[in-house]
Amino acid sequence: MDTLPTTQLKTVTDAFDYKGFPAEKSKTGGWTSASMILGGEVMERLTTLGITVNLVTYLTGTMHLGNAASANIVTNFVGTSFMLCLFGGFLGDTYVGRYLNIAVFAAVQAT
Repeated sequence: MDTLPTTQLKTVTDAFDYKGFPAEKSKTGGWTSASMILGGEVMERLTTLGITVNLVTYLTGTMHLGNAASANIVTNFVGTSFMLCLFGGFLGDTYVGRYLNIAVFAAVQAT
C-alpha cells in the first residue's frame, strides 16, 4: 500500500516557540507580531511628541526660560532621542536581539 509522502516542517534556525520547541515558519511571525510592534512604536512616537510639545510649554512658562534656550533644550532632547535609536539598532543587531531591544529602548525613551 502506497503512503502519502510526509513533508518536513520548515523550522527557523535558532528560533524557538514559547514551549522551547523549534519555531515553525508557517506559525510564527506574520501580521500579528508585526501589528504589535508597529502599535508599540506608534505609541512610543506619540509619547515622545507629547513630551516634546509639553517640554516647550514647561520651559517657557514654568521655568521662565527664553524661547531660544527652550528651543535649544528641546532640540537637544530630540537629537539625543534619535541618536539613541541608532545606538539601539546597533546594539540589537549585534548583541541583544530585536524584540528585547525594542522593549528596552521603548521603555527608556518613554521615561
